[in-house]
Parts: sequence; C-alpha cells; structure tokens
Amino acid sequence: MNDWKRHFGDFGGRAYLDCAAQGPFPRDVSEEIQRQLRLKEHPEEIGPDLFERLPERAAVAAARLLGCHPSSMTFGSGASHGLNAAALGLPLRDGDEVLVGRGEFPAVVLPFVNLAPAGVRVRFVHPGAGGRHVAADDFIAAFSPKTRAVAVSLVAFATGYRIDLDRLGEACRERGIFLVVDGSQGIGGIEFRVADHPVDVLAVSGYKWLFGPYGTGLTYISPRVLDRLRVAVVNWQTVEGAAQLNRPFDYALRFREGACRFDAPQRASFLNLGGFAASMEFLARVRVSTIEAHATRLLDRLLLGLGSTVLKCASDLAPKHRSTILGLEAESFDATRRAWRRLVEAGVVVSLRANLIRVAPNIYNEPEDIDRLLKAAAR
Repeated sequence: MNDWKRHFGDFGGRAYLDCAAQGPFPRDVSEEIQRQLRLKEHPEEIGPDLFERLPERAAVAAARLLGCHPSSMTFGSGASHGLNAAALGLPLRDGDEVLVGRGEFPAVVLPFVNLAPAGVRVRFVHPGAGGRHVAADDFIAAFSPKTRAVAVSLVAFATGYRIDLDRLGEACRERGIFLVVDGSQGIGGIEFRVADHPVDVLAVSGYKWLFGPYGTGLTYISPRVLDRLRVAVVNWQTVEGAAQLNRPFDYALRFREGACRFDAPQRASFLNLGGFAASMEFLARVRVSTIEAHATRLLDRLLLGLGSTVLKCASDLAPKHRSTILGLEAESFDATRRAWRRLVEAGVVVSLRANLIRVAPNIYNEPEDIDRLLKAAAR
C-alpha cells in the first residue's frame, strides 16, 4: 500500500479517515488540473476538438470503472445532476408514488419531492421491526399499485449499509417500477459492475471515493430506459448539428445518440472534467478491488479493537450488506458526540452523521491510523 500512499499528501499529520466526505486528490489529478489550468491561461492552445475529446475521455474512463459502454455515461456537477435527470425525465404522472427510505440522504429524496405540484407523491419506507436499516424486503413489502419508482442509496451514507440491489431491482422490474440509485458512497469503494445489476439510473458524485474535483459527477443511464427519459435541460452541444458553427443549422431538437444528451451545459469544463477523467484513470490503475480489500482490512482491525473503547459498531456486518464505511456509536448521542470531539482533538478526521461516528478509510491509510483512533476512543 505504500506504493499508492505516496500518491497522496500527508494530511497535515492527521489520520484522515473520511473519504466518504471528501476524497483527496492523488498527485496525478493535481498535475492534470495544472495542465488544464494552462488552457485558460493560454487559450490560444485550445484546439477545436477539445470540447469533444475531453468528454469522450471521461466517458471511456467512467465506463471502464462501471463495466458498461461509454454511450451510457453522462456528466454533471454531482450525483444530484443524475437524480434530477431521473426525477424530471421519468414518465411519472399525477397519482404516481416514489418510494424512498426513512433517513435517506436528502439529495436522493428532494428531486422527487419537487414533483409534488405535478401530483407525484413521495412515500417513506421504514425499517422492519427492530431494524436500523431499510432493507430490500422493506421496499418490496411497501409496493402498491401506485408505485412507479424507487430511489435508494447503494450504500447508506451514515452506516455503510449496502442494500441488496439485485433483489430490489428484480422485484422492481417484475412490476414495471423504475429503480434510481445513488452510488456516491459505494462506487470507487466497493467492486461494482452496473451491467450486472437491474438498475435504471445510477448517479455518483465524483469528489468522494472517485478522488475527483468537487462539482463533478457521473450518471449511468440504462439503455432500456434511455429513450423513455425526457431531457429537461438542453445542452446545445449534445444536439445534432448544433456544434457545427460553420454550417447552416435548422434548430431541430435531434439529440445525439446515447446518454450524453443529459450532460450538463459546459460539459467540457477543463479544470473539473479534466481532473475527473484523471481521477478515474488513476482508479483503473489501482483497481477498486485493491481499495476494497485494503479498507476492509483496516476496518477489521478497528472492529477487533472496539472492545477497549467507548464505541460499538452500528453497521450491518453481514458480507452482502457490508461496505467500506463503518458507523460507530457510544451509549448515548451525547456520549457519541463527546467521543467524536476526542477524536478530532487527537487529529483523527471522521464525520458525525445521523448521530453516528462515520469511519471511511482508503488506500492512503495505514494500520497506525486505526490505532490512533482506538487510542483516542479508549475507555
């Protein structure tokens, strides 16, 4: 792991265990952004093909990451871009309902709440009796004749709970229900091939586990739903013939093939998209399986040492539900906050989410980082 650790900074001497909040730049990404920065300092060096070449480069890198065809990829400023594209584009009508889990991340829920004036209702699904996590079976039990879509996180942002996407997706397809997934806390941290799962739309923020700039995101749109989604925001560069500025244009709205029709305007943003492409290419060299294995070993070390601390694990440790995030808690919320402050004072960077201490390591972390956390949280 030292070979990969050297690609990152030293985090100011702190133990940075919060990739679920912000993924740091590898050196490759910083260098790429510097190269892209030169294009704004020297616009005379911008070639006419850049506006096509850069999005194509990013699409190839994203498709390699997700195991799909580049034509299924679209880019925007974050996961919210893809979630809004789904909410505004899916054929949802007055009387339809969208199921979301209680305690879900706001970005997953609010685009569908925004459809209330059109008569589309959001209905919350609660965990089963005595449960902490909203499971696939909880969603399936909540299906009604009005259910037209389910919006869910692949990995829960606070606990790291990984939903059984296959069971949920297959149940959705049997009933003609759309499945919209936020993969922001999973993609890049756990091995995942989107073509292997019954997902209609998968939106991912680029600045967490993908090591990209803040303000980047990718979205996979399944070919089976692509032509059923209405384009709510038109990017003129994705319309056939519009970018050929030396030829007559009839202003007909004929979108180019593939999911690029959902790209956000200014899709060839040099600093962001260039850095994002470089971060995904870096991940391809590292391999997500390497990250998952290393992070799992570190979290196992944490679990083994919790007995000597004031903390206990609040995450589901079943292999099919586990991810590279652990949620920890003390005997009460106040005690959890006190433990979190102790960690911060000891130079351990973690987040407080949903009354839990969230720990999210990556390839730049070492066993010593976990030991530092355990020492700071000792009884």
